[in-house]
Amino acid sequence: MMQCFAVRSLGWVEMAEEDLAPGKSSVAVNNCIRQLSYCKNDIRDTVGIWGEGKDMYLILENDMLNLVDPMDRTVLHSQPIVSIRVWGVGRDNGRDFAYVARDKDTRILKCHVFRCDTPAKAIATSLHEICSKIMAERKNAKAVACSSLQDRTNATLDVPLQVDFPTPKTELVQKFHVQYLGMLPVAKPVGMDTLNNAIESLMTSLSREDWMPVTMNVADATVTVINETNEEEIMVECRVRFLSFMGVGKDIHTFAFIMDTGNQHFECHVFWCEPNAGNVSEAVQAACMLRYQKCLVARPPSQKIRPPPPPADSVTRRVTTNVKRGVLSLIDTLKQKRPVTEMP
Repeated sequence: MMQCFAVRSLGWVEMAEEDLAPGKSSVAVNNCIRQLSYCKNDIRDTVGIWGEGKDMYLILENDMLNLVDPMDRTVLHSQPIVSIRVWGVGRDNGRDFAYVARDKDTRILKCHVFRCDTPAKAIATSLHEICSKIMAERKNAKAVACSSLQDRTNATLDVPLQVDFPTPKTELVQKFHVQYLGMLPVAKPVGMDTLNNAIESLMTSLSREDWMPVTMNVADATVTVINETNEEEIMVECRVRFLSFMGVGKDIHTFAFIMDTGNQHFECHVFWCEPNAGNVSEAVQAACMLRYQKCLVARPPSQKIRPPPPPADSVTRRVTTNVKRGVLSLIDTLKQKRPVTEMP
């Protein structure tokens, strides 16, 4: 049975054998996915890309994974499935898929990454089913081989006896069903006044019928907003490192964050949350703080002793001051308003 998936190659990254140790492989593969997903313009010297991000078909057939040119059906690459060491789906984006295998010529371990037209979980699930079938066939072949000395001597198995086929691992993503009011360009990257003005402007200019039901997915590195009526439509995708400010509006049902889009351009995205915006705000704040902690851990030891202060307009300083202050204020607000009975 042949299964075909439309993908775009994001390239490959060289990996070390120790990266595939138990407990480390999923993190290492996800780091490769992030590197190729977000830093493509900076890594041309360290990665390879089939056709510079070329669209292609990823085809699973029998025991082979083939990459095929959609125009002339040329096979760009063939990979025996039994030689794949590990595979997985991106934690930040459910459409990123990767697998790790050793290059047959150079013997280098490569992590190949793809952006899929459909949820990447389908590829991972199909690979798991194929591997389960191969394992079952291997078990049957082994039983037949052991039935007689002659069969055992002549039996040849394609799958090594010690092969462990991994199952895709995904990170816990917090999901919130909220209403998306829209986006407004703002002049400043921070400030509750900026946030409240954007919230009030959208609240007064739109009716409730214009609000869009969406799912907000909060991961440790990305906040993604997806249209609930069309799950393939991504309304907003904001990396936490570019989230410059967030907070709850004067109405505790409203939540907004400001995204730095570069070149001194800032966007304020506004949401309506039920029963209030507390849980959404805390989840986004936790992602911001985790990002900050990872920045600290990544510093060289010499910088950890006497770290230089971040620039006044840096994302790090915004997150560690404005976000922390805003969330503490939010908690006090919610404590004060919680006893009030809401009218139906």
